[in-house]
Amino acid sequence: MKRLAVICGFLIFLSFLLFFPKHALAHAKAGLMLWFYTLLPSLLPFLILSNLLLHTGILDNFMQKSQIFWRKSFGLSSQGAYALVLGIFCGYPMGAKITADLYEKHRISKEEASYLLTFSSYPGPSFLSAYLCTGLFNRPYLVIPTYIIIYLSGVFCSLFTRRFYRSASVSSGTFSAKKEISASPSFGELLDISIMNGFETIVRLGGYIILFSILQGMLKLLLLPAPDIKYLILGFIEVTTGTSELLHSSYPFSLTYPLALGFTSLGGLCIAAQTKSVLGNTDLSLKPYVLGKLCCSACTFVLAYLSVKIIKIVI
Repeated sequence: MKRLAVICGFLIFLSFLLFFPKHALAHAKAGLMLWFYTLLPSLLPFLILSNLLLHTGILDNFMQKSQIFWRKSFGLSSQGAYALVLGIFCGYPMGAKITADLYEKHRISKEEASYLLTFSSYPGPSFLSAYLCTGLFNRPYLVIPTYIIIYLSGVFCSLFTRRFYRSASVSSGTFSAKKEISASPSFGELLDISIMNGFETIVRLGGYIILFSILQGMLKLLLLPAPDIKYLILGFIEVTTGTSELLHSSYPFSLTYPLALGFTSLGGLCIAAQTKSVLGNTDLSLKPYVLGKLCCSACTFVLAYLSVKIIKIVI
C-alpha cells in the first residue's frame, strides 16, 4: 500500500510538470529565488564557520566557560549548547545540522543529540522580524512579542521532552570524545573541507526547496474549490508560502497571527525533509524532531492566541 501511494504521488507530480509547465516553472523559479537570495547568503557562511569551528576544536574552549548554566537550565553539555545557540540565531535547519555534526564527531552522546533535535531548530530572527512581522503583517511592533512567543515555546518544549531523555543530561557530562589518531591537517585544508561541506549541504537544501515549491503550486490548483483548507495545507507544507497565503484567507487577524506563528514554529514538511537530509550520515532518527516540532507548534499557537485575546498585543 505504501509503495502504491508513492507511485501514485509520483505520477500526479509528473503529470503536473507535463500538463501545467507554466505553473510548474513559475513555482520552481520562486523556490530557486528563495534559495538564492535568502538561504544561500544567510546560511552558507554559518555552515562554513560551524564546520571550521568543529574541525579546529575552538568550540571546546569557547563554550566551556558557560557549561554550568547550560547544564542547569537545559540539561545540555557545553557543546550541545552550541547547537542550540546556532539553531536560534541561524534558523532552520542549522540546529539539526550542528547536532548531527557534533554527534558524528563523538562530541555529544546519542541521547543528548536526540534530546537536542526536539527543540534546537527555530526560524531565524531575521525571518521573524523582516519577513513575518514587518513584511507580511506590516506590524513592526509585533517583533518583540513574536520573539518571546517563539523562543519561550522552545523552552517549554525542552521542559516537556526532557523527561523522555533523562539520560541526556547525565551522559553529556561524562561522554568523552574519541581521539582520532591521524596527522592534523593545515588550516587551509580545514577551510577547504569546511567550504565544500557547506556547499554540499546548501545545494541539497536548495533542491528540497525547489521541489516543495512546485508541490505547493500543484496543491494550489487541486485545492481551488476549498480555499480555507488550502491555506492550512499550504502552511503545513512550506512555511514561507504558507504564511503569505494566510493573508488571502477569510480568517480574522486574531486567528491569522497565531496560525502564522504556529506554522512558522512547525517549519512544515519542507523543513522536515531538509532536517532528514542533514541527519542522513548518522543513525539519528527524525522522530524526536517531528514530535518536538509538533509540541512546539501547538505551544506557540496557544501562546500567540492568548496574547491576542488576553494581553491584547494586536492593536
